[in-house]
Amino acid sequence: MHIGIDKTCYRPDISITERYAVTKLLLWLFVFFAFVQTSAGNEKMITSFKFSNQIIGWEESGYWEGVINQTNRTITFTTQRWIENIDKLAAVFELDHEGVVTVNEETQWSGITQNDFRRDVVYWVDNNSYTVKFVSPQATGLPVIRIDTENGAPIANREDWVTMSFALTDPDKPEHDIATITNQQIRGRGNASWSDNPNDKNPYRIRFRNNQQQSPFGLPAARNWVLLKVGSDINTPFGFELGKRLGLQYTCSYHSVQLFLNGDYRGTYLFTEHRQADPSERGVPGRPKVDLIEGWFVEIDRYYKDEPKFRTDNYNLPVQIKTPDVGENINDPAYAIVINDLDNLTSLMAADDFPENGYRDLVDFETFVKYFIVQTVVMNNDLFRPRAETGEEIGSTFFYKDKDDLISAGPLWDLDWTFSPWAFEGRQFLPNTFPYQIHPWFKRFHDDPLFHVRYKEIWNENYQDNILTMKSFVDDYAAKVNAGALEDLKRWRPYDMGWIYWHPGHIQDYFSTRANFLNNEYNKVDAIPKRKDFTAKNVSQTFTLVAFGEMTELSATLQKAGLSDFEISTALSQNPTGNGGYLTTIGIKPKNSLSAGTFSDALVMSGRNQGKPFSIRIPLTYVAQDTSSDELQPVCPPKAWIRNGMLHISGVTPGETLSVYTASGALVYTGIVTSNEESIALPAQGVYIIRSENRTLKIVYIR
Repeated sequence: MHIGIDKTCYRPDISITERYAVTKLLLWLFVFFAFVQTSAGNEKMITSFKFSNQIIGWEESGYWEGVINQTNRTITFTTQRWIENIDKLAAVFELDHEGVVTVNEETQWSGITQNDFRRDVVYWVDNNSYTVKFVSPQATGLPVIRIDTENGAPIANREDWVTMSFALTDPDKPEHDIATITNQQIRGRGNASWSDNPNDKNPYRIRFRNNQQQSPFGLPAARNWVLLKVGSDINTPFGFELGKRLGLQYTCSYHSVQLFLNGDYRGTYLFTEHRQADPSERGVPGRPKVDLIEGWFVEIDRYYKDEPKFRTDNYNLPVQIKTPDVGENINDPAYAIVINDLDNLTSLMAADDFPENGYRDLVDFETFVKYFIVQTVVMNNDLFRPRAETGEEIGSTFFYKDKDDLISAGPLWDLDWTFSPWAFEGRQFLPNTFPYQIHPWFKRFHDDPLFHVRYKEIWNENYQDNILTMKSFVDDYAAKVNAGALEDLKRWRPYDMGWIYWHPGHIQDYFSTRANFLNNEYNKVDAIPKRKDFTAKNVSQTFTLVAFGEMTELSATLQKAGLSDFEISTALSQNPTGNGGYLTTIGIKPKNSLSAGTFSDALVMSGRNQGKPFSIRIPLTYVAQDTSSDELQPVCPPKAWIRNGMLHISGVTPGETLSVYTASGALVYTGIVTSNEESIALPAQGVYIIRSENRTLKIVYIR
């Protein structure tokens, strides 16, 4: 470095003292920059970073070396093997120069100072930092469960309990840690999710023996728990969370965990309750409050393999009884209460006088509505796929009844077959629009206007705050489980196709489309029933418009107007429910003058709702037979033809009234028939309706 004096700034009158001060400053700057240059080329670096295999519990001798990236200043350890003492490991490290190493301002001594490597640890060497990262199932931020079976025995089936030890560690909440508990039990569980190959990823049931109830994650203490196999999918947590937000009682909790079995990484699992009646009869997540003698808890499931079991007289529901529990003999008197309750309910729902026959006094509407909303949002194929032509039945649904209480739906379960890609093909299931056949028992609830309007009310009460906000839940939960899901995919991706449909990106896209679609549908006006086949002309049937929000400018007309074979028996009436819903009713019946024949028309109900016009057409049909004699007589209608502008009618009865109308209802001719054949001049081409007292014909006049 050359330092000189700019002569243009030289002052000949400057003092010796001033010259000395300037020279001293320049020399100091020279030394400083020379030092900086030297230091820049001699930064202290970590050249080796490792752990003793003996300390981390690996059998082989030697060390586990980290991969050092000097450019990015990272040290990475990658494995899916079990790392013993990962929360208190002492690293062995070396530097290229002597220096002080610190972590969080605490001096680190090689091979002595311990750190928790379940999270990234930043090591400082003077002013340089190195981030030590473990890419491991134990360092994803998720809780870790370790299970070791006795003598490494496989969990080979769903019947035999295997003795095991259990331990739980939670890096975020150490208060949830459960130190190793020995002499406990585990076995397989599930139907389609179970594989007889113990090397596959399987679901498990855990049981703490000798009444050793445990409270994992601070949950209410119990003996029985479940490990559901999940991975990158978050469909089951989504369903459980939505159930909780809607206030569906006894919805299960959910905790994503990493599972090691006999030291082998088994992937990401969902730790949750085992569904059963709560033996303490208090009612907790996953365990409904049910009197163990006079209450009941059942599963309706197509596998129908667990005794005791029975099928209902109506709808043929495959019921498996969980509580009471007095053995496998379905004829035990203790089970009579379950059989009678469900047979009574399903019989009333199948009856012709449904829903005004008392069935509502048996059912808790709130639980059924919220249960169905969750199932519909996630499009659970276990609920919506059953169809009679293939013999498929309902999958894994649960219902319960406490002593002297109503039949309730829940808890939610088996949400692994949800968020189907079919939704993107336009095949979107709704309670009242069924591209595929839904089980008739579930559909029947929506044939009740009061149930259907309550469905709309609960949807709208929750849409903004509890349903739409599930979008942010997807993002938040995905961020939480992302690292664990990546480890699971590394372990199982060749065999697990769930990541295609159930990963957060798909669910987010699906839900945005689905929620908007359902909200539009549920805020339309629906008609119940959607058609009616009358069996008696002297019995009035009630038709109901179901809406959220008041209906205005209402009108109800028969499509054939004055030509109709039906008549309005009770006037149009609208009533609010008090929760934002409205029911508009009208009574219709076939005319008393009708005799044998087939008659049809349509009821047209129109108006405005939430600012939008609507018009709903409800087909009406009445088939009547002549029962004047013990033996039914064939009906021979009149014959009609047109020739040279004249309408000719034969087969009519002298003395009856004959009328001819245009298609718009304008009267062309009316008179008393004097013979069995009549001729009437037609004014113009078009469609004409011919009516006698007992028969109706339609004819087209074209020249």
